[in-house]
Amino acid sequence: MRQTARKEDGVTTKLSNPRGAIAGVLLAYGAWGIFWGAWGALLPAVKGATGASERELGLSLLGVATGALPAMLLFGPWVDRLRNRALPMTLAAFAVSVVPLGLVTSPWALGIALIFVGATSGALDIALNARVAALEAAMGRKLFNMAHAAFPLAVVLASTGAGLGRQLQLPLPLLICVLALCVFLTVPANLTQLPVPAGGEEAARGGLRGVPLLLTLGLLGAAVHLVENAVEQWSALYLETVLGAPPVLGGTGPAVYMGSLFLGRLVAQRLATRIDGRTQLALAGASATAGLVVVLSAAHPIVALLGFAVAGLGMAGGIPTVFSMTTEVTDPSVRGAAIARVTLLAYFGYLASPPLCGAIAQAWGLRTTWGMLAAAGGVLALAAFALPRLQPRAVAS
Repeated sequence: MRQTARKEDGVTTKLSNPRGAIAGVLLAYGAWGIFWGAWGALLPAVKGATGASERELGLSLLGVATGALPAMLLFGPWVDRLRNRALPMTLAAFAVSVVPLGLVTSPWALGIALIFVGATSGALDIALNARVAALEAAMGRKLFNMAHAAFPLAVVLASTGAGLGRQLQLPLPLLICVLALCVFLTVPANLTQLPVPAGGEEAARGGLRGVPLLLTLGLLGAAVHLVENAVEQWSALYLETVLGAPPVLGGTGPAVYMGSLFLGRLVAQRLATRIDGRTQLALAGASATAGLVVVLSAAHPIVALLGFAVAGLGMAGGIPTVFSMTTEVTDPSVRGAAIARVTLLAYFGYLASPPLCGAIAQAWGLRTTWGMLAAAGGVLALAAFALPRLQPRAVAS
């Protein structure tokens, strides 16, 4: 069986079946994306099943953030203790938490169910990134872009599949159980034992170093999420209400962006050993600015779609680069806690995006919203140079 060997902190570690370990992570990211992609397409059915009004549905959906935020904060140190058990456990917990979503019959029950979904999803987010970080360290190669590419591809495919399921009038409980099963089936693929770094639990209890750098990385991640979530949430509305696109064309806005994220991450994966992290983040910010300037100045929906594609292609490497740099600057024994802090800070950009963009759109219009986001991309490009220039690792043979 093929093995990959790498020296870390003076200790030689060996990883058996590295391809199997990578495949397991890709499947886990894909299953995670399948759920969230399908969930958006199933919301109309969930609304009907629970009898929720728009306001009640919006309040219920806050349960995701209510559960995710404390889970992200608390689960990081546990990842450093659970090590190889963290990802299988969180995958199983997430799969179980999803099942009640097909059984709820009231808005308050939906909100409670989503608190548990948010908590397990937040913990899974940490466990997935920690697993990729451990793989990067064990194999001596960049993997975050490849792993994160699986998510947007799964979102696009799953949203289409869930729409088809609704068109065929399949029962909501059945569709939800299929999603839960997709997640649960990835557990066996992630049972591979990765090398445990020297230092063990005692080192993990010693705390984090380089907190200002982690804070900077987290804030840059928040800027990336601010732009990403805005495109996902507002692109279709902009295309239809401002540029007059028909629904079939307007609905392609999020899909074009997600597809460009997928392709961009494949490209970024190839460039990861040639371009250092801060340059990748600067390019991400610059491409967001360029693409969104095209969007806000567009007079035709097709031109705006091209702008969304440009923004997505460049922004694709943003979040993976943030986590890869977190891996490189953090002691192996506390990577889980470091990734948890960076993830939590980055998540605030995701949460802030809808109300911030909505307020700007209400006051000055959606074109102004894209102008604000283009400016945020410029800030990201400039702020990236506050980070140290970390030399990219060579790919392990």
